[in-house]
Amino acid sequence: MDNASNLIEIANEFLDSLSELNNKLKEVVIKIKNKNIDEIEFNNIISTLEENLKTLQNLKSKMEFLEFDYPYKNVGKLRGSYDSEGLQEIANYSSYLRRIASEKKGILERVKHALVAHKIALGHLSEDIGNIDLPPNLPLDGSYKKIMSEFPPYLINTYKEFLDILEPKGRGILTSYTVSFIVIDKGKREFKRIKVEDKNYEKFIKEKYGNVIITSIKRNYSKNKIIDDQYVRRVLAIGYLNTYKDEIEKTIEEKLNRLLSEEDKKYLKKYLELTSTFNEEEDISGGILDIRCVEEKKLKELELKEILEKEGLYKNGEPIDSLKEAIKLKNELSKKISFDILIKRFSEDVFKFYLYKTPDERSRSNLFPSIMITPQKGFLTWMKVEGVDCVNVLDLKFKLEEELPKYQIPLKNIGGVALYLIHDWDVVERFNFDKKEIEDLLKKIALIEPLKEILISKNVDIKKLEKFGKVKKEKTKKFLNLLGKL
Repeated sequence: MDNASNLIEIANEFLDSLSELNNKLKEVVIKIKNKNIDEIEFNNIISTLEENLKTLQNLKSKMEFLEFDYPYKNVGKLRGSYDSEGLQEIANYSSYLRRIASEKKGILERVKHALVAHKIALGHLSEDIGNIDLPPNLPLDGSYKKIMSEFPPYLINTYKEFLDILEPKGRGILTSYTVSFIVIDKGKREFKRIKVEDKNYEKFIKEKYGNVIITSIKRNYSKNKIIDDQYVRRVLAIGYLNTYKDEIEKTIEEKLNRLLSEEDKKYLKKYLELTSTFNEEEDISGGILDIRCVEEKKLKELELKEILEKEGLYKNGEPIDSLKEAIKLKNELSKKISFDILIKRFSEDVFKFYLYKTPDERSRSNLFPSIMITPQKGFLTWMKVEGVDCVNVLDLKFKLEEELPKYQIPLKNIGGVALYLIHDWDVVERFNFDKKEIEDLLKKIALIEPLKEILISKNVDIKKLEKFGKVKKEKTKKFLNLLGKL
């Protein structure tokens, strides 16, 4: 027990020492953005994060060795008979053990969140496509609940909704359809069963097999999560909300200013000022329910209502109609805008991660630890990037990543090929791919006949590819096709 207590004390002291690290990172990020960062200063912050990561990994290993991850094991288990004095001593000791067990669980959780936050911070600072705004807003000392406690209620709801996307409930994610059907060809009937990822499976089957008789459709669900590690999911959710909360609040305010009358804005502003003062004065007694606190809260609520009535904001204990509508509008906008901005910003980063990196690079990256290396379409439907069909672009890219190695074609810049085939050159250039390099890749791909059928199945206009396929030497074309059969 002494070892455990010492380890808890050491871990708490170390984590508490990290409280100023976020401010140091903010200063570094500002300098990076202003392009006046000193190389030594940048390397120092990276070294600090790396050293912290080693310490956190060491703490985690020691805690798991001492079974901190099973803290309540054997707590409260009694054998034999005892007199009343003995039972009292055992009860006191059991209470002590439960307290230590609770401390073990809490400190291990904090270490795990801090460890994940450090990994992600290093990834986004060190990798080319990292989001450098994210690291200063991560719970680097593991106190993610402290950051959450400072969020307004609507952001806490957005946090929960975001986690539901990363960790789907119920049957899971709809990933594909197994369709059984009969094809009639020259009077003969042939039974077929295929798996289709596209939700428009009827169109897909008709284009490939003509008119058919569908006999059954089975929906296939997956319980897998796009980000497997629960600590990564939590840290990312907190980090992204913390990073973009100012943008969220500003957007809500701008929208309200456009939609509310001057009088309604005045009512709402006064109401929010008074209620925020009331909320700040509320006492939280360490989570212990005290009847006196409950009664005091009721009295304060009555007092607040009286103040609101005197200010003309309430009538008969209820908000006046115009204030009620303004509050309703604010709540609706807060919910929608916070979720939309969070998904937009997260989508942009995840899309770039999949677009630019090869499967091997994705497996070694710390931008999104434990993320699926090559997800099915069903796991990407939440993604929203303006002007881009994320799902079909990435689905095509992943298929090319699977096929092109058979023809000795490198996977670098394949994201640009997918963007061109699904969209056009303007989108390719928007994501900073070199047009000549993409054209060179397209010329190689256009020579491979077996790939054309695959591309057609991915809703690609094959004419966009064929114009790059004018081959002077037929031998080159035959050689590439032979490679695919090896």
